[in-house]
Amino acid sequence: MMEERFPSPAGRQSHRSGFALLELLVAVCVLAVLTSLSVIFVRFSSEAYYLFPSQYTRIKSESLLTGQRHEYEDDTETSYPAIYFQENGTVNQARTLSFVCGTNIREIVIELGPGALVFRR
Repeated sequence: MMEERFPSPAGRQSHRSGFALLELLVAVCVLAVLTSLSVIFVRFSSEAYYLFPSQYTRIKSESLLTGQRHEYEDDTETSYPAIYFQENGTVNQARTLSFVCGTNIREIVIELGPGALVFRR
């Protein structure tokens, strides 16, 4: 009888699937390292961008607790139109607020309905 020199197709496939997993792990590790090296830390001098979320959440909580309509009054920025919270804490108008932070412009999106905040760069 002759010896079989080449493994069966099932045997070859099982070896290849192990390498695919290994290749995927190596690729993910390389991407993770490159991403962590490319992160740039920037400090912004604008207080409004950092104060807005806490003030917004406070007014939203007050409207939920009291069951009354409240208006957001910004202590730092007066150029934004008023934000009204309904008795159940929802907002009646979606909007995007732009904050000038040094040389960058940062945006906070207020979603319609529950009024969730989305931070965009």
